[in-house]
Amino acid sequence: MILRGAAAQRRAEIETARALNHQLAGLVAFAFHDPQHLPEFRPDDTAAAQGAREVDHERVRGALIAMALRPRP
Repeated sequence: MILRGAAAQRRAEIETARALNHQLAGLVAFAFHDPQHLPEFRPDDTAAAQGAREVDHERVRGALIAMALRPRP
């Protein structure tokens, strides 16, 4: 369970980096070929997404602590 979660988190990080690199390549192409039509910068809500990830992480952490503290037969 923990290993699958770590692998899924790593895949999500790689996918995020991949998307950012794709956007950067598009902006570089605009800046090089047609700087007059370069798209305007719009900040996105990555802070909200990061906050949701932290909440999920704390929920999983709490569940694991609860499992560890449960009395065993």
